[in-house]
Amino acid sequence: MPAVAVAEQAPRTIGIPRVLSSVAAVVTVGVFPVFLVGGMGVQLQQDLGFGAALLGVGAAGFFGVASLSSRTMGWVVERIGARKGMRLGALGSSICLFGLAMAPGVPWLLGLLWVAGLPNSLAQPASNLLIAQGIPANRRGMGFGVKQSSIPAATLLAGVAVPAVALTVGWRWVFVIAGAVGLVAAVAVPRLPDAERSVARSADSGGRDAGRGALLLLAISGGLGSAAANALGAFVTTTAVEVGFSPSAAGLVLSLGSATGLTVRLCAGVIADRKNLNLVRMITAMLLIGSIGFGLMAVNSPVAFLIGVSIGFGAGWAWPGLLNFAVAKIAPNRVASATSFTQTGIYLGGSLGPLLFGVLAEQAGLAGAWLAAGIAAILAGVLLLFVRR
Repeated sequence: MPAVAVAEQAPRTIGIPRVLSSVAAVVTVGVFPVFLVGGMGVQLQQDLGFGAALLGVGAAGFFGVASLSSRTMGWVVERIGARKGMRLGALGSSICLFGLAMAPGVPWLLGLLWVAGLPNSLAQPASNLLIAQGIPANRRGMGFGVKQSSIPAATLLAGVAVPAVALTVGWRWVFVIAGAVGLVAAVAVPRLPDAERSVARSADSGGRDAGRGALLLLAISGGLGSAAANALGAFVTTTAVEVGFSPSAAGLVLSLGSATGLTVRLCAGVIADRKNLNLVRMITAMLLIGSIGFGLMAVNSPVAFLIGVSIGFGAGWAWPGLLNFAVAKIAPNRVASATSFTQTGIYLGGSLGPLLFGVLAEQAGLAGAWLAAGIAAILAGVLLLFVRR
């Protein structure tokens, strides 16, 4: 039987909203460990006794493990199917979240945070594949926008959790609640016939060779952009306190930025569906505009910092959905494998970015670290100019 292109498949048994809600829940739970630790950085540092550099090491380990395992997880998803991949990813993240709630010290916290990178690297390609299998082609930009909006949603919830839970009943309960959400997400993954089996492989390697150069450039640029953007989730609350916000208000600042990023990601996906735009050029523009936001975050002013956070989240970290959409167009028969390839670069940048940011923050101050993040975003945008339409 000839292989059927994933891009030509359409949902058969369930509605689009259920596919998207499941994808959003699983992806949010997958990144909860790293962004909850970042959002409650002030409380964790006070309780467990560590500095900004160690916070960066934790985030770096999470994304580093995800980067090393991303290609393997893409291979696994192509064989077990999207549904099983999403369920296993959500369950693994839930176990890690419950473990973080019991962290007696820094080694336990860092170890579990790093291990949490594994289920996240499984959930990402599985979710991409479910979107390709369960969402029509003319709605897929919106689908990837919803999926990637789950990441700022996680930081938004992390910001809300600071005043609502961490400062009232304690930060450990935040992880308990998040772990329970993960169990619900694992059970709620919908049954889609195409998601029950592995993807049929195309025998034609011509398209694979033709798109390899573009995928490599997208992976490198995505890594640089991710290096800059991932510092937002890990260091916004810490910087907000330094420029004059209270710990409670700092959590709300993170939520404001996350809400902005979430809205822009959704809007960008809808626009990509309705207009025949150059996706790579859209990503380039977002990265360059986002660099301005990172620069404003280096200014020792609450007003400038607020504007910078909004621009940073709304442009400098709103492009991943468009990138996955572009990759799905380049490799419609290999969505899980191709997105796991570009995700390797994004994870690597996400790993090194917070680590280097934390080191720079301790050596040159948080302002110098944010300026470096802006430079990384500019380099990512310039590199994308070499990707042909």
